[in-house]
Amino acid sequence: MKYIATGSYVTHAKLPALGSGEIISSDGQSLVIRFASGERNFVSALTEKHLTETTEAPVFTKPKRAAKPRPSRAKISPAKAAREGA
Repeated sequence: MKYIATGSYVTHAKLPALGSGEIISSDGQSLVIRFASGERNFVSALTEKHLTETTEAPVFTKPKRAAKPRPSRAKISPAKAAREGA
């Protein structure tokens, strides 16, 4: 089993859609890797053979903020206002 240091950047051979990730912690039993999509926990013995060190850091993007709802600007026609008694 190979050892990959905490703080290293890695890619996962079986999960290429994750892209590159940074190893956050490793205690010999498990690995915590932060990918752009979020942190993932892996069992070290099963995962380390699928990891490849890379120099490519993960690309983190800020989530977009939800747009504020805009007030309705519906105008009532004068004829409709007259019918409704406004």
